[in-house]
Amino acid sequence: MSNQSLILYHGTIYDFDRIDVNCGKPFKDFGRGFYTTQNREHAVSIAARNREMIIARQNKTDTESDIKMRLYTYEFPTAIPEELSVKEFPEPTREWMLFVGANRTNADCRHEYDIVIGPTANDRTNLSIKTYFFGGYGDVGSDDAIDILLKIIKPNELPHQIFFGTDKAVNYLTRIKTEVIQ
Repeated sequence: MSNQSLILYHGTIYDFDRIDVNCGKPFKDFGRGFYTTQNREHAVSIAARNREMIIARQNKTDTESDIKMRLYTYEFPTAIPEELSVKEFPEPTREWMLFVGANRTNADCRHEYDIVIGPTANDRTNLSIKTYFFGGYGDVGSDDAIDILLKIIKPNELPHQIFFGTDKAVNYLTRIKTEVIQ
């Protein structure tokens, strides 16, 4: 590993050789794309959550399932190439919430960024975010409603994610290792 690169992790149940940003699920925080994190445990927890959801849909028990969790490890340059358009949210803010909201409510939501970096609106925050979108804290999009939501979701505890939304961006990722984890 070079000291000129970040180590990023992607936890999943899928086995793949090539990253296809169009295979990402819609309605995610930063849109359809490829999500990574610098936090290995966070990536493993995402793989575990996805495995549990699939097993539940199949009406199987954990021991009956042959679904494997995988952890992909990548290097990415610490100096982001100038040709890439990057949006960074160092912390959850009103702007972050509006951006997440646009992506989570519109399957075809597209933005101009190759890479987006910021907090993960994770499963722990999901109910609070749904309550916000149903107007439970006031008018959706209002500063007051967003401020209430940001206090409830404990923003300092949210793990960060790095989203790759274009082929141009994923071309800078170098796979180091793939592990089957259990």
